[in-house]
Order: sequence, then C-alpha cells, then structure tokens
Amino acid sequence: METEQYIRGLDTIGRLSEPAIRNAIKALTLPDECRILDLPCGIGSHMCWFLDEYPQVRITGADLAEEHIALARERLQQADKIRSCELVLADMNKLEFENDSFDLVWCCDGLWLGPKDMGCPAEEPYDILDGLVRITRPGGRVAVAFWSSQRLLPGFSDLEATLNATKFAMRAFHPSRRPELHVMRTPAWLRRAGLTNIEVKSFVADLCAPFDETKSEGLVTVCSYFWGQAKPEVSESTWEKYSSLVNPESDSFILNDINYAGLLTYTMYVGTKTSR
Repeated sequence: METEQYIRGLDTIGRLSEPAIRNAIKALTLPDECRILDLPCGIGSHMCWFLDEYPQVRITGADLAEEHIALARERLQQADKIRSCELVLADMNKLEFENDSFDLVWCCDGLWLGPKDMGCPAEEPYDILDGLVRITRPGGRVAVAFWSSQRLLPGFSDLEATLNATKFAMRAFHPSRRPELHVMRTPAWLRRAGLTNIEVKSFVADLCAPFDETKSEGLVTVCSYFWGQAKPEVSESTWEKYSSLVNPESDSFILNDINYAGLLTYTMYVGTKTSR
C-alpha cells in the first residue's frame, strides 16, 4: 500500500511540476544523438518529456525500485518511445556504468540528503556526484534539479508562513545539517566534484484555476506532503483554518475559488566536465 501511495504521489507531483521540468529540459538545448542518463528515473515521466523535446536522443533510465522501472517501461511503451530508451536497475551509490558513458546526467529530486531510513540516498552528496562525473564524458554535463519553493495558499500568507516554519515542513532542511549541505548550495557541490561553467536557473509551474478533478486532488496531495503532519506544531485555530482550506467538502475549499493562483518552482544546477 505504501508503495502504491508513493507511486501515486510521484505521478501527482509530476503532473503539477510538468511545466517547470519541461522548461528546464528545453533550456539544456541538447544536440541530436545525445546520450542521456535519467537517475533516478522514477516512473518515466522525465524520459518522455526529454524525448518530446529531443526526439533523436538516446536515454537510459535508472532507478533502484523495480516497480518504478516496470511503470516507466509501460509509460514509454504507451507513448511509443521505448525504442529510444534503455531501463536498468541501479543504485546511485554504486553505479556500474562505464567511464565517460553519457553526454548528460540528469538527476531531478534524486539527491535530497538525509538518513537512508527517510528514503534519502546519502547524508552527503560528494561520493554520489563523483560517480556521476565519472560516467559523464569529457565536455558533457551533469544537471541536478530540486523543488525549491511553493506558494499554495494565496491570500493566506501568514498561515502559509506558519506552516512552512514547522519542523515537518522543514524536514528536508533539518537544522542539524551543515549549511553547506542545503540544496541551494549545490553549485559548491558541483565545483567540488570538478565540474566547471556552473549555471543556475529556476523554473516556475503556475497553478491557476479552474482545476479538473485530477489536478484538484493533486494539489490537495501536495499540500498534505508539505504540511499534512504539522498539526502538533501549530495552534488549534491555525490547523482548523488550514484544514478548511484544503478540504474539498468545505465551503472554504481554496481550489473552488475561480481566482486561485499558486506556483511551484524547481531550480536546476548544471556543471560541465572538463575536456581532457
């Protein structure tokens, strides 16, 4: 059940973040015949979007979860894109690809740091990035992207700020971690791995009413992801207000407002491997 919920969550967040990720992919301006690694590839959404933008590339999707690989294969087959792809099981801590295998290594939301029992790949990024650089050809690039912000409760800035300040909402940025391990410090990570020509750019996914049922359910899921277990950390009145805004049965359900406008942002960090 937990695996099914996690996969539904991947699909939901993918649908909402799609405009931002597609624009990030477009900004990479890849040549034909480019060899790409998508790690972790999840359920294959980004692989499809790469091939929509660059039909001539070859892309390998790698993930630690067999369920993700199976769903990615199904999605690529349905989109008639499987011929341009390879799917493999892989652990980003123990990559078995040969040196200089790819022109681009794409890692989106795959390098969140923390304990492995929280689902994180590592507590520090350096060994993983060294592995990504090893398998990138000279002159190729490593692109690392993360969700970086959200505005989901328009008109309720104080409420959203209170929720964002909870330990639950900040669990990806635990205060015990060193400042240099915050994801917004990724340029330093890339430089430490030997990459040059570091570029940073953020991309927005606008969230505007009216919403169909799928997107409405997706936004409620995203709100729950950010704040769904913050109740013990806020006042009763704060929690009641938040709950009424994200409850589809409530008269105050915020997504029923035809004037609703919110956003999600992703930030992409790109570095180039120096040619020999």
